[in-house]
Parts: sequence; structure tokens; C-alpha cells
Amino acid sequence: MTDDASFDLDVSPPTWNDDDVVACDVFAGAGGFSLGAYLAGIKIAAAVELNGHACNTYRNNLVKTGLTSAKLYTEDVTALSPETLRREAGLDKHGCDILIGGPPCQGFSEHRINGAGIDDPRNKLLLRYFEFVRILRPTFFLVENVPGLLWARHRGFLNDFYRLADAAEYSVLEPAVLNARDYGVPQSRRRVFLLGFDRRTTSAPECWPGDGTYSERRHKA
Repeated sequence: MTDDASFDLDVSPPTWNDDDVVACDVFAGAGGFSLGAYLAGIKIAAAVELNGHACNTYRNNLVKTGLTSAKLYTEDVTALSPETLRREAGLDKHGCDILIGGPPCQGFSEHRINGAGIDDPRNKLLLRYFEFVRILRPTFFLVENVPGLLWARHRGFLNDFYRLADAAEYSVLEPAVLNARDYGVPQSRRRVFLLGFDRRTTSAPECWPGDGTYSERRHKA
């Protein structure tokens, strides 16, 4: 851990209001997903990221600026107990409304040739993500990855993910491939999103995915 890690330690679990929409960010990176959640009015209770440099960026841009009070874990997600996160983030009482995260994409990348990414051990982290879903029981979860995740050669991982979701009584909507350029970002960056919901407590959203802020359809309207 870096010297800044003490910024996140030795604090009591936060107390959330009943009307707070609270999320956790797993594989948080430098905080892009968390920033989007903040801009949508969602409060981040905890974020997990192994890379120390990414954590420092997250801490400096989001935590120290007051955009989030997230407890930031500079830890390996395979070693961190979801029960510990739930307790320390103050979610034992309030619960987790949304779990967001972008598991490593290198193994699923379109730039891997001749099936090189099939046996990438990082691919299994998609299934580790679901262990946090199973323990935290969010109302919704949202996964971001590269479109290569949908390729036939990776279908086994995706099917395993769907089986875990169904066994835990979650439904997963049709994957949506979105381009950042349709949402005001000055670059073409395609990503796939998987949205799941706890079918015991809620139903599917009426619109998935929503229209892009700068989509051609919106411009023609």
C-alpha cells in the first residue's frame, strides 16, 4: 500500500439514509464508473482496486475532493472477503442497491489473436465479481467489459456467469454494446454492459439501454 492508504483506514462504518441509493465499485480502476455513479446521484460506499497508482488517482480525484466517501480497498479482489466489505462499508443494515464493476478485459480483448485469451487466468475474475453479487445482494448489478466477451470462444465464461446469476435468483438482460462517442466522449470506444436485477425484489427496467446523449437517433428526432 502507499502512504496515502492511511486516508481510508480507522474510520467507523458510515450510516446511510433510507433514501440514499448506495453502490459498491469492484475493479474500480481510477474511478470512472464511480464518477458516473456520483453524477447520477448515487453514493459509493466502497471501491476495490488492486493497482496502487489507480487507487491514488481514485483517492485524489474522488475521495479527497469530497465527491465520494467511499472506503477504498487497495487489495486483491480474490483475497478480500465480501462480508468484510459489507460490514466495513456500513451495508449490513442499509444493504447495497447497485454493484458496478469492470473486471479485467485483457483476456477477452479483440486484439488477442489465435484464441490467445481463452486461458487467461484474469477471465475468471468475471465469476469472482459475481461472488460479491451473491454476498452483497444488490438490487441491480452492472458489468462493463470489451465486446470480445461476447465472442463464441468466451461463451463458456459468460454461460457460467449466467448460471450463477440464475441460481442466485438474478435475471440478466440482453448484453448491450455501447459506444462512448454516443455519450459525449470525444473518442470511439465500444464496450459491452451486462445489467442484472434481483427478481425477488424488483423487475427489469422499462428501458435498456437508454438512448445515447449524442446518438444519431437523438439528433434525427
